[in-house]
Amino acid sequence: MHEVYGVRRFAVVLDTEPDAEPATVVMECAVCGESGTPVEVAVAGSEVDRAVARRRAAEWVKRHRDRNREHFTYRLVETSPCRLVPGDWR
Repeated sequence: MHEVYGVRRFAVVLDTEPDAEPATVVMECAVCGESGTPVEVAVAGSEVDRAVARRRAAEWVKRHRDRNREHFTYRLVETSPCRLVPGDWR
């Protein structure tokens, strides 16, 4: 029996389908790893929408710092849903 297999290329793209999970923005403490509540952003949202989400996420830093006076280092974590799109066969 002879079998032939094809190899296909795929591209990673932003998932803009209606059922895609939301893009999120969250602040995370680099000292202890604790993070705030993720703020959702529309995948097709503008840079203004992202800036508003970043400011909302950053509000958590003050509350965390009030409880942890020695925590000075934070990171901004942004996620975007992605999917694979089939491309050419090789």
